[in-house]
Amino acid sequence: MAGKEPEDDGLDLDGLIGELDGEVERIKTYIQGFDESLGGGIPKGSIVLVAGTAGTMKSSITFNILFNNAKTKGLKGLYVSLEQNRASLVRHMKNLGMDISKIEDKVNIWDLGMIRTGLISGETWMNIFKKDLQDYKEKVGMDIFVLDSLPVLDLIAQWKDGRTELFHLFEWLRELEVTALLISEIPEGDKRYGQHDEDFLSDGVIHLRMVETDQNTITRMIRCVKMRNTGHSMNYFTLLFENKRFQVTKVIGQDV
Repeated sequence: MAGKEPEDDGLDLDGLIGELDGEVERIKTYIQGFDESLGGGIPKGSIVLVAGTAGTMKSSITFNILFNNAKTKGLKGLYVSLEQNRASLVRHMKNLGMDISKIEDKVNIWDLGMIRTGLISGETWMNIFKKDLQDYKEKVGMDIFVLDSLPVLDLIAQWKDGRTELFHLFEWLRELEVTALLISEIPEGDKRYGQHDEDFLSDGVIHLRMVETDQNTITRMIRCVKMRNTGHSMNYFTLLFENKRFQVTKVIGQDV
């Protein structure tokens, strides 16, 4: 699959960005300027891959979506971190201005130690994980789900056939009726956005990268590669985090 862009069933014409705004309920990214390029935000119920190299703020951006939708709209969310422990993640996000104590009735964070790993009646780790998520949604409610990250899930669940397992996971998430943000770590220069063609299975792909603009400056960039059910720009934007807020600016010399 190297060298191929994932198929996009959405409309990628800038002139049509606003056409679908009234037809689809949206989850805002709360990245100033980026939501406008998505026609207002991510269509509710989408499964979106957030892919990029280390240091591109994938975790921070997805938590930003979770946090601000809870704070502003009262949406309930769950962030599952399979790498960073809960206490460390909470401290990091608080330093970015996202204090979970202000929305703890709406958002929860699970780390690997909080997920049941014991096998029950021969059940696989993956089936137990799904059951825990289903139970959580039924008892507490869940509008937005973040998984950090897919490659680690692959290792923990010991998938033998990653493509088949991902297909079943995506179908299950659609049945769960949540907006899912799935983080994928990709090597620099890789033309794919995941290990097992998850970029083709997903409804949307948001790509983050770092660009060396001169000898001493590294710039973070963001673009929407695909997003079903919406018109959107496919161009890169410069991603900034200033005054505890994400925003994008047009890349100089680029026609967005």
